[in-house]
Amino acid sequence: MGIGRFIIGTTLAAGAGLAAYLVATQQDPRTWGQHVKHQIRETSDQITAIRQSTDRVSASTQQLTAAITAAEPVLDDIQGAVDKFTFKIAPRVANIEEIVAKWDQN
Repeated sequence: MGIGRFIIGTTLAAGAGLAAYLVATQQDPRTWGQHVKHQIRETSDQITAIRQSTDRVSASTQQLTAAITAAEPVLDDIQGAVDKFTFKIAPRVANIEEIVAKWDQN
């Protein structure tokens, strides 16, 4: 019996508070109800959009991770080729630097 009274009291208090609010703001209950219904729909649509965006970001993140993983061997190959090229041209670069240094001295 105690819980029933609590629920009835809470419902009556909420109803009285709503009635007082509508009277104080001079709003029509139907208009207020439609406005609240519209706000609920808008909020629901926004939540749905956020969930969809989250799903898209998650899918894009997975694709990016897969692409990075697939690209690692290629990047290693490129780095190896650059290192070999640098090693091969090192003597020529040293000769060029010596010639430029001699020109700068003159």
